[in-house]
Amino acid sequence: MVVDEDRTVIVGFTLAGPDVAELLHAATIAVADEVPLDRLWHAVPAFPTVSEVWLRLLEACGR
Repeated sequence: MVVDEDRTVIVGFTLAGPDVAELLHAATIAVADEVPLDRLWHAVPAFPTVSEVWLRLLEACGR
């Protein structure tokens, strides 16, 4: 994940491996719509799935 720190948006995202389709779709929306990291916290799934990687990525960004 590549983040533009000045605008606090994701500008790039690379995934590889099985079962990444749902993550790719979410990343595409976040990049294309320039969704601020602070707003992405509200879009994290409420139940345990592979999408919880979003939580870890946002935590790594210090948000």
